[in-house]
Amino acid sequence: MKEIYDNTHFRISHNGEEIDFTIDTLPTYAPFNAPFAILTAWNPNNQPLSLEENTTRNEELFEKLLEYGHPFDEALGYLEEHSEESYCIYEITFEEAIELAKAFEQYAIFYRGNNTVGYYEVETSHIVTERSLSLTNDFRHQAIDA
Repeated sequence: MKEIYDNTHFRISHNGEEIDFTIDTLPTYAPFNAPFAILTAWNPNNQPLSLEENTTRNEELFEKLLEYGHPFDEALGYLEEHSEESYCIYEITFEEAIELAKAFEQYAIFYRGNNTVGYYEVETSHIVTERSLSLTNDFRHQAIDA
């Protein structure tokens, strides 16, 4: 599971620009230099659903994000032939992101905190894979095999 997350790309639509990154190529400029989460409502607990079901679930997540009031952008998480529509949510705490992901039965979230960036299991908040962020943006790998 760790290898899948380590290789997943995100494409964020931010201010008319398409920004593409992985856990190891995280942008260092605003708004990506402050805490944010990437969440989806697709495929709850890694169980595949139809495009129609996933689209409906993501529309529900969109409505919930409007209620939360955090700024957010549309995102796409992808690896090879698989992709999932997502949202990049700024100014959200780790705890808020976990609770929101629980409401949509997600297995894991991508979260960039003040000192780390990684994927975290929603049910336990355990690290799937994580990197420490330094002032020079030099990533030191700290991974836990899931």
